[in-house]
Amino acid sequence: MTDDARLQADIEALRPKFPDTQDLYREVCTILFFRYGITPTANKLYQLVRKGSMSAPAEALARFWETLREKSLVRIEHPDIPEALRDAAGELTAKLWEQARTLADEAGAAVRLEAMQQMEAANQAVEQARQREALLSKEVSVAQVHAATLTDQIRALEQRLAHDEGLRLGLVQQMEQLASQRQELANFVEAARAGEQRASDEQRRLLLEVDRERGLAARLQKEIDALKSAMDKAAKSHVETQAQTSRHVDELRQHCTELEIALASLKAEHAQMQKLAASDNTDRHQLTRLRSVGASKASRRRRPG
Repeated sequence: MTDDARLQADIEALRPKFPDTQDLYREVCTILFFRYGITPTANKLYQLVRKGSMSAPAEALARFWETLREKSLVRIEHPDIPEALRDAAGELTAKLWEQARTLADEAGAAVRLEAMQQMEAANQAVEQARQREALLSKEVSVAQVHAATLTDQIRALEQRLAHDEGLRLGLVQQMEQLASQRQELANFVEAARAGEQRASDEQRRLLLEVDRERGLAARLQKEIDALKSAMDKAAKSHVETQAQTSRHVDELRQHCTELEIALASLKAEHAQMQKLAASDNTDRHQLTRLRSVGASKASRRRRPG
């Protein structure tokens, strides 16, 4: 083990034995001077012990030299020591004392200077810490205000988001309603187209029937005209036979009556056909009106609420 390690171990062994700071420094001075042959200084003591303030090792060192001087004088004044040796020992002790005192004063001055420098550094550190604390306090205040502003902005954004979400849901519902209405309108238009197709087919059928009835009436009219011409010819050609002509005329009249009855029936059927055509026109007008109403409803549904 090195001297520094042994010295540190000795100091650690002294700590529990001497809890008082001054006593501990005094014992450390003793083992430094007598056991290891090292002249103790305040700075050396503080580096080894690291206890108390910077003035504690200087005070302990001063008392150590004072005690050493007193003990040295007692030994020198012992009556068994020759006078010459006593004087030489006294001078040597005085020189040692003066050197130790000088070293102690220099060490104390260095310790005081170092203590003042450390105190000044500590004061500067405290002032800087205060300034940093004030700056941090301002930054914390600014951060708190900024955080409050951000909180308000977040709340406003959350409210706006909730409002937008409500609008979106409303628009989705409106789109669903419009889709349903569009489907209903498509179904209505499809039904209207089917109805229009049926009406158109019915109209064509009625027109064909009317054309057929008109052709039949024309043919009947031609037959009537032919019969009238035949009657005229028969009347002229059968003048001689009055009775025969009369009977023939009666037969013709009867036949004409039947033809007129048939013609009246055809006219009645023709009138019925015209009524059906008029009814078909009415249905077409109603269908057109329904389509116009459906288009108007669809236009109103497309308008925003």
